[in-house]
Amino acid sequence: MKPTLRRSLSVGFVLAGMLTGFQQDSATASSETIPAVTIHVRNYAKVDPDTLTQAEQVATGIFRKAGVETRWADIILTPEDTPTKSANYQTFTITDIQLNIYPDSMSDRISLSGNVMGLAPGTGPDRVVVYVFDSKVRMLSWRMHSAYSTGDIDRHISKGQVLGHAIAHEIGHLLLNQQIHSPRGIMRGEWGFPELRDATYGLLLFTPQQARILQAEVHRRDAQQETAGMTGMN
Repeated sequence: MKPTLRRSLSVGFVLAGMLTGFQQDSATASSETIPAVTIHVRNYAKVDPDTLTQAEQVATGIFRKAGVETRWADIILTPEDTPTKSANYQTFTITDIQLNIYPDSMSDRISLSGNVMGLAPGTGPDRVVVYVFDSKVRMLSWRMHSAYSTGDIDRHISKGQVLGHAIAHEIGHLLLNQQIHSPRGIMRGEWGFPELRDATYGLLLFTPQQARILQAEVHRRDAQQETAGMTGMN
């Protein structure tokens, strides 16, 4: 198998640069009308539960600040479930995002470049599948830990924080329906020390414009799914 997957997130370790995280206002919508998506997590990499929980909490906070709520469903995998074949890969709706956390073997198999942490395959609207690669997240976490230990940076960032930001970035590609990266914020194509320091403060976020697009897209998906459901009942 040689999937035609798009390069998504690469991380550059740049020691100099401007802080690029921009804090934006939360959505003005009430809790009853705030748009929401469900994220189904297949943890093929067997990331430990505490790290995965922290990552989900981090991603939840990022999307909440953009005015989108997230619900998480951790899929229990069986021995028959593999990254290339999953027995429980049932059909979901366009408001159900499929997050696959892949082990080292998959990043090696796909021959990713050293800086790619995740992928959002395909183009166009209504995509629902993203991949994040544990080996790349682990490598970045280790480098950041080393930099903190030697005093090159003054803030420690955990693996869970790195993973949560990578997840939000990849899902951002789906909901923003864009392949290109942004010059600032969480949708930057490269994260250096300044960006990751922002991440520890909760400042590596979607821009206000991106937040509006995210909200509109989730509302669109909800409306489309509701219409499809009503049609199916006729």
